[in-house]
Amino acid sequence: TTEVVGDVRAKKEADEAWFADLIGKYTKLCEEGQKAVEEGDMDKLGKLMNLNHEYLQELTVSCKELDDLVVAARAAGAVGAKMSGTGRGGLMIALTPTEEIQNEVGSALEKLAPQVWKTTFA
Repeated sequence: TTEVVGDVRAKKEADEAWFADLIGKYTKLCEEGQKAVEEGDMDKLGKLMNLNHEYLQELTVSCKELDDLVVAARAAGAVGAKMSGTGRGGLMIALTPTEEIQNEVGSALEKLAPQVWKTTFA
């Protein structure tokens, strides 16, 4: 965590305009995400999760292992997937529209990850 936070701080200090632009993008993304949740628009929320992961890659908090998990989840049918947590660990989240797709995504991730948890929300 300390290393990741330090790296983000260094990127901010190296290019404050770029960082401010990224924060602006995050603010818009969060507003759109809240609206998608309120409207139950899973496809829109998934697209926003994917965009969020791209921003996290720009920020250099993702890593190859997380990117591989995100790609595998999307390839297995997730409508959205992104890393979670501070970064450069192994935590990611995938959004699946049905239990069947959730099981397919889970099976794909089990080939790459030591643990896979499944849950639902309404």
